[in-house]
Amino acid sequence: MELLDINGVGPATAELLTEAGLATVTSVADADAETLANIRGIGQVSAASIKADAARLLGTDVSEPAEDGSGAAEDVSTPESKHERRVKDLRKRAKKLQKQAKSQAAKAKAASSKKKRKRLKNKAAQLDAAAKKARRKAKKLLAK
Repeated sequence: MELLDINGVGPATAELLTEAGLATVTSVADADAETLANIRGIGQVSAASIKADAARLLGTDVSEPAEDGSGAAEDVSTPESKHERRVKDLRKRAKKLQKQAKSQAAKAKAASSKKKRKRLKNKAAQLDAAAKKARRKAKKLLAK
């Protein structure tokens, strides 16, 4: 198992982790999220996600002691898979594009000149096509 097996860790991040003395999946899982977040290029959210996925790869508990010092473990859930995030993002994008297409179509109806109506209708059609494409991609990803 290597650093690149951790979700959210590519070649550049793996190099940063190695330079910080965290060259193994085990060392990343054992490090606290604050240590990871202090590495240039890794934020708080990414640090928690990387730590949780490293622990998941090792099959260890991903809970950490509570910050209040009570010793109670706080459940750190594993992040969504890249696949689930991509589907969610595509659906969100499709919805946004569809809304923009409707707005452009409404503007086209209210446009004063024929040239402006045609331009706005074309823009609405382009946005609608992009929304359909995003929905198709999301559907295709769900089928996998």
